[in-house]
Amino acid sequence: MGKCCISIWTICIVIILTPIIVVLSLSFVTHKPRLYIQDMYVPALKTTTGSSNATRLNTFIFIDLKLQNVMPLNGLRYGDLNLTFFYGSNTSLPAVGNYTAAGFYQGLKKTAHRRVVVRTSGLPWDDAFVKISGGSVVDIRVELATTVKLRRCGRYLEREAMVVKANVRLDGSGEEVNKKTVRLVS
Repeated sequence: MGKCCISIWTICIVIILTPIIVVLSLSFVTHKPRLYIQDMYVPALKTTTGSSNATRLNTFIFIDLKLQNVMPLNGLRYGDLNLTFFYGSNTSLPAVGNYTAAGFYQGLKKTAHRRVVVRTSGLPWDDAFVKISGGSVVDIRVELATTVKLRRCGRYLEREAMVVKANVRLDGSGEEVNKKTVRLVS
C-alpha cells in the first residue's frame, strides 16, 4: 500500500511540475521584434499619365511600419521610434527626412502598425525624377532606431538599443518595385 501511494504522488508531482517548468523556460527565451516596411509611397516620383505638377510638388514620404512581437510569453515596451531617410544607400550624405513616433507597449504575439507621413528636405527630386522617367529605380534607405524593454513576469528588464535599416527601391509609380514587405535588419 505504501509503494502505491508513493508512485501516485510521484506521478501527480511530475504532471503538475512539467507544465510549470515548460512555461518558465519559455518565458526566458527572448527574441528581438521583427520590423517591416509594409508599404511606402512617394507621390513626387509618380510618372504615370494623369500625374500633375502638383503631384511632383508633394514631397512627402508615406510609410506603413509593421512591428511584430514574436515572443509568446513576453510583452515589449518600445521607446520613441526614430526614423531617418536617406537618398540612395549612401548614409554619408545628409538625411532627407526624419520622423519620431511615440513609444508604446506591445502585447504577447501582437502586431502593430504605425502609419506616418514624413516631410522631406534636401532630396534631389529632379535627379530622382530623371532616373525614374528613364525607366530606372530610386533607392531610399530607411533607418529605425529605438530602445526595447522586455516585460517578463510583470517586470520590465533593462532597455536594449536597437538600430535596423533597409533599402527600398521605388519605381515610376512612386511605390516599391516588388510590392513586397521589406524587413528592416541590423
